[in-house]
Amino acid sequence: MAPRKPSQKSGPSQKSGPLSPPPPPPASGSKGYQVQVFYLAARSKHPNAPDKDALWFAIYSIIPRVGDCLFRDGVYYQVERVFLYENLTASWCADLEVSFYGRR
Repeated sequence: MAPRKPSQKSGPSQKSGPLSPPPPPPASGSKGYQVQVFYLAARSKHPNAPDKDALWFAIYSIIPRVGDCLFRDGVYYQVERVFLYENLTASWCADLEVSFYGRR
């Protein structure tokens, strides 16, 4: 058997290509990322929390992160979980799971 040639691995001395830019916003005519936001009422134990589940779509200039607060229909919600999607179509880019934010 012939000896193997050592493979060339990229090390600290070799530069990798530039980072790819973030995906473009969906082709919905406006600038931003469309996200789907859902609130599950059963998870909240706060007495002032909305008592019905909620689901809505929104467009933000950046995708909200865990801990960010969102305002909708007079209620503040806090982002608990973010599920990102590869944006191959003109649909939403992420699902956001939110909870009632009782501190104001």
